[in-house]
Amino acid sequence: AVENCAFGCSYCTIQTFYSDRFAFDAGLAEKLHSIRLEPDRLYHFGTGQSSDSLVWGNRYGILDALCAFAAQHPNVLLEFKTKSNNVRYFLEHAVPPNIVCSWSLNTPTIIQNEERFTARLEERLDAARAVADVGIKVAFHFHPMVYYAGWRSAYAELAALVMERFVPEEVAFISFGSVTLIKPAIKQIRESGQPTKILQMEMVPDPHGKLTYPDEVKVEMFRHMYGAFSPWLGRVFFYLCMEKADIWLQSLGYVYKSNEEFERDFLTRVAEKLPLRSSRRPALAPV
Repeated sequence: AVENCAFGCSYCTIQTFYSDRFAFDAGLAEKLHSIRLEPDRLYHFGTGQSSDSLVWGNRYGILDALCAFAAQHPNVLLEFKTKSNNVRYFLEHAVPPNIVCSWSLNTPTIIQNEERFTARLEERLDAARAVADVGIKVAFHFHPMVYYAGWRSAYAELAALVMERFVPEEVAFISFGSVTLIKPAIKQIRESGQPTKILQMEMVPDPHGKLTYPDEVKVEMFRHMYGAFSPWLGRVFFYLCMEKADIWLQSLGYVYKSNEEFERDFLTRVAEKLPLRSSRRPALAPV
């Protein structure tokens, strides 16, 4: 729908994909209409890969087109992922029940120092509370979790704050992820001159050529955050974002045999909270 992001997160890879130009897809509605889906399968369409999903609001009819698509396909879980507090559209319009508004959350220290121009933590949680109050399911991504002095207590306090303001029935899923950088992003960070400490932590190459935290650091952080959410275990679906099997096993105590098994379980669990109409042989189809 949109190429490039208005925010200035130090670790973001979007900054390496596009120039300073912002591009809106005027043909979005037609492209969505042309997508052919199997009616007996479940799909997950995630927005936010090329820009923040909500920062632009309904400019050029973006949200109109996406919500119309969700309404036409009750077997689609449509996710709007954001670091903004711009939820006015969802409060003023009747939206289909098969959408989820998700927020990337981080500690106040990381938001203030590494996530420039984004909404403050309190603003994000207020926005999530507002849409939950009108019956829209929410989700939270603690990604990237950043290893810094005081991280342990800061992330535990963040988990406690989320559980204080929401109940499990309102939350479709929660994910954890770590700092992961492609080499062009590191170059961009160094050339931008933006004040950041994101590169001060030791990072190692992963199997895909990206730089990320050592496995033992990831396990320590994910296990800690998973434990912080212990009152919600079994009531909310938790997962790790793009992590290998042994990290899953050491952090969460379980692992899926395949990506297909994970996708099937994810959609089956989410469908318990959202009225997705098809549950036979669910298949994840992120776009």
